[in-house]
Amino acid sequence: MNRQSPKRFTLAILSLALLLASFNAAEAQRKRSTKEETTTVGSPVNAILDLGSSMLNSATSYVDVDPYSQFREQQYSNEGLLSERDEIKLGNTIHLEVQKRYKIVADGQARLNRIGQRIARASRRPGLAYQFHVIRDKELNAFSTPGGHIYVTTALMDIASDDQLSSVLAHEVGHVVARHSLKTLQQTQMLGGIADLIGSVTGIAGDTAQQLGTLAAQLVGSGLLSVHNREEEREADFLGVHTMAKAGYDTEAMISMFQKILNVGERDSSLLNELFSDHPAVQERIDNTRYEIDHMRNSRRR
Repeated sequence: MNRQSPKRFTLAILSLALLLASFNAAEAQRKRSTKEETTTVGSPVNAILDLGSSMLNSATSYVDVDPYSQFREQQYSNEGLLSERDEIKLGNTIHLEVQKRYKIVADGQARLNRIGQRIARASRRPGLAYQFHVIRDKELNAFSTPGGHIYVTTALMDIASDDQLSSVLAHEVGHVVARHSLKTLQQTQMLGGIADLIGSVTGIAGDTAQQLGTLAAQLVGSGLLSVHNREEEREADFLGVHTMAKAGYDTEAMISMFQKILNVGERDSSLLNELFSDHPAVQERIDNTRYEIDHMRNSRRR
C-alpha cells in the first residue's frame, strides 16, 4: 500500500456517501412532488401541510402563528463544522468545478456585485469575502456554496429590479450565514473526511488536491449543496428580509419577487429550476414575508 492509498480510500468513502445522499435527496423530492400533485400549489391547505407549525386563515391567508419564532434567537458560527478557513478552501475548489459546468459571464456582473456586496455588509456574517457570479441560463435560479460564492442566472436578473434582486441575494447570503451547505455535509457524515482532505492539501497541485477537486466535481454534479430542506429555506427568507431592511432596500420587493416567480411558473413551469420544487410553496413564502415585514414595523414603533 502506497502513501496515498488512505486518501484514496477516504475519497471512495466520501463518494459513496455522496451517492447515497444524492439518492435520498432525489427520492425525498420525488415523494414531495407526488404528494403536491394532490393539492394546488400555494393553496391554504398545502401551506398548512408544508408549514406545520404555522396556521393560515383560509379566507385571508394571514399567518396567525409566528412562522419564524425558532430563528429569532439563533446564533451562527462554524463551531462543530469546518473551520472558516477550510470552508473557504472548499468553496473555492467547488467554484472551479462550477465554472466547468456552467457558463459564467460578465454581463450584469457589476450590477450583481454592487447589490451583493451591499447585502453582504448588512448580513450577520459581514466579514466573509463574498463573491457573486452571473450564470447564463434561461431558467430562473440562484444558489450559494460554502465560503460565500453566490450564483444567479441571467434569466432571473433580467426580470428583477434592483430591490427584487437584493431579496434573492439576501436569501442566498442567508444560507451562507446559517452554514446550511456545511450542515448538509455534516448530516451526510462527509464533513470529517472533507476536513481531512483539505488538511492534507499543501498547494494547488498534487494527488490530494486532485482528489479534493474530484469530490468537488461530484458535489456540483449531484446538486447536493444547492438543495436545502424547507426549514432552511424559511430560515434564509427570515435572515434575508432582515438583511434587506438593514441594507436599506425595500423589503416589499421580496414579496413582489415571489409574485413574479409565481407568475412565471404559472405561464411556463419549465423556466423554474427544479430546485424550486424543494422550497416552501411560493404563496406561503409571500404570507410569511408579509407577516415579518409587519413584525419589523411594529417592533420599530415600540
